[in-house]
Amino acid sequence: MPELPEVETIRRSLTPFLKGQILCSLQIHRPDILLPGPDVFMTVLPGLEILDLQRRGKYLILVLTEGWRLVFHLRMTGKLLWTRQPQTPIPLHTHLILQFTNQTQLRFQDVRRFGRCWLMQEAELDQISGLAGLGPEPIQPGFSADHLQKQLERKRNAKIKCALLDQTVVAGLGNIYVDEALFEARVHPLRTAGSLRPDELNALADSTRHVLEESINRGGTSLRDYVDGLDQQGQNQNHLQVFRREGEPCPVCGNLIRRIRIAGRSSFFCPVCQKEAPSC
Repeated sequence: MPELPEVETIRRSLTPFLKGQILCSLQIHRPDILLPGPDVFMTVLPGLEILDLQRRGKYLILVLTEGWRLVFHLRMTGKLLWTRQPQTPIPLHTHLILQFTNQTQLRFQDVRRFGRCWLMQEAELDQISGLAGLGPEPIQPGFSADHLQKQLERKRNAKIKCALLDQTVVAGLGNIYVDEALFEARVHPLRTAGSLRPDELNALADSTRHVLEESINRGGTSLRDYVDGLDQQGQNQNHLQVFRREGEPCPVCGNLIRRIRIAGRSSFFCPVCQKEAPSC
């Protein structure tokens, strides 16, 4: 699933081509992914102008005139692709095409068909449950150890890996960047959230922001399906420290990276750099 860096990279790659564009028509190939329904899309969208493209957690939000918002959640395999050549063949699994007056298109593709698209007024966005309950943005300037500690208070007994994956705690984190942030902060994924000392919380807040920003600078992590809005792969997969590196030497101490299962997810860590028992 695209995580915060991938969704942010898509936003940045698409924004120059979408801002100011006016929607003139659309093609709907899979109406069940559109909420509240295709009739609303067909009635409302033509004639609206795109004012901005925003991100909240893993959601992309097209800001449209007249107070309308078009919200995309890419889920596992969704892609938003801009093309200046609308005459090119439409790939399989293209579910929605937005046509603009300058003859360019924005295409929503999704092989697994888990992605969703909502059209609603700005005041109605809290009706999207996953969007309404999101925690703070970890790449915003105000994100700090104090923010993280406050968010983790209600997850004190949870494993820190599970707590960070909870979108109500921190917005946008997924399996890749939680493993990378925990490694950089030298925190074992099985530690409970309440066991982290202030210095460890500081390190974790810093490492979370750092691994996300570094991935954004590299265009995100392309392991399988992810590409940006111009169909370009990211390069961060070449810089991962522990994720999917089971049996390889730790880049810090040289001991072998291990993989364990936590709440059904694979977690990668160094057993030497990341001690399971909190140190004194």
